[in-house]
Amino acid sequence: MLLTLTREERILLRASQPNSSEMLYVRNLFRSADQRPRTCHLFGRLIPKFIYEWRDDFYFSTRVLCVYSSIIFLLFFITVQACVQILPTLHSIQITMQTFFNVISVFNDNNENTMYSITEIKPQQSEFPVPNLQRPYVLAVTLTVLITIIQLLALLANIRRNLFQSFRGDDSEIPRRQRSKYISYAIGNMHFAGYFIGYLIWGYIIIAIFASILCICIEALIIYRNARFLEYILKAIIPTLLLIYFKKYLNMLLAQYIFLQHYGKVLAINNRRMLMIFIYFNFFLDAFLGFISSIIRLIKSVMAGMLYMCRLDYSPLGRKLELYDGGFNAYCGFIHSECVHRHPVMLVFVSHMLRQCKMKQFLHNRAFDDLIINNDKSFMMISNDQRKKSLRAIHKWHL
Repeated sequence: MLLTLTREERILLRASQPNSSEMLYVRNLFRSADQRPRTCHLFGRLIPKFIYEWRDDFYFSTRVLCVYSSIIFLLFFITVQACVQILPTLHSIQITMQTFFNVISVFNDNNENTMYSITEIKPQQSEFPVPNLQRPYVLAVTLTVLITIIQLLALLANIRRNLFQSFRGDDSEIPRRQRSKYISYAIGNMHFAGYFIGYLIWGYIIIAIFASILCICIEALIIYRNARFLEYILKAIIPTLLLIYFKKYLNMLLAQYIFLQHYGKVLAINNRRMLMIFIYFNFFLDAFLGFISSIIRLIKSVMAGMLYMCRLDYSPLGRKLELYDGGFNAYCGFIHSECVHRHPVMLVFVSHMLRQCKMKQFLHNRAFDDLIINNDKSFMMISNDQRKKSLRAIHKWHL
């Protein structure tokens, strides 16, 4: 006799099968990373572990795969449109940029007596000649696509790592789940896919703009060898950078060999009186260096915000203010929802409970002889011998 199973029951019963990813995760709970068996997939073995470790005890949900499929098509469409529609207009943009730089150079040149017309272009006499924009633009688009793909792959790896952290209750990266924020998590889970695509589009545009500016500047320096503007920047930056790095390495040497015991291996102060004197006189120099460091901090924040705009797992607002970021909130809601509904230990336990409930339905009838799970016909048959073996295995925790 056969027992009819629903689609949800068949999917849930697969979690307790020996080769399922959930069962493999449960078996690997008390194993270290070195004791875990290698993946059975040949492609996963070809990838070095320091790049990505392919694990058989995890698989991405259908939602993640669908979102990434949509993003790949969107990225292809945006790249093709950027090459087809913008490349023909680069010549007119080059003329406009050259006119603008000519006007600026004329107004800033105090020794020049003759003012050129605003519409007159003389690139051979211009102090800031604009190179051909086609080659830098193609290089910038290629660089933008590579950066975006790398960020998407890094986000995919972080999704798996954050899910593993949530499975074991680690809140070092994702804030711990709180009962008062369940509605917020549900709303963030609903916003995840849409926010992901919106952030990706803006990240692509911002990276493309700054990559184009950088490639055009490098192209102009290589072709025209006119580095006046770069010389002005380096003359203003290099002395300050040298002072900062000199002070940094001086503090490292003093801290390791003079102010700490056992050459920095123990966090215990040595020569406390000399340390207090050094801190007193160092205060005035650090005030100036702190002003410079705040500017560097702002520049780093802008650069990191541009590079990580297409990733929801990174918030440029910082650890204490990250919950005010809508994209990060959507990511947290997605991770918490995935953790609650896809926890491997929970799925294995519920699958065993469901299997036991289905087995008990046959205890009242001795006419059932075989045990098979037919996924095509959605039927289940149970034999008495295999029922006894499975019960003994479950009671002995032979999962």
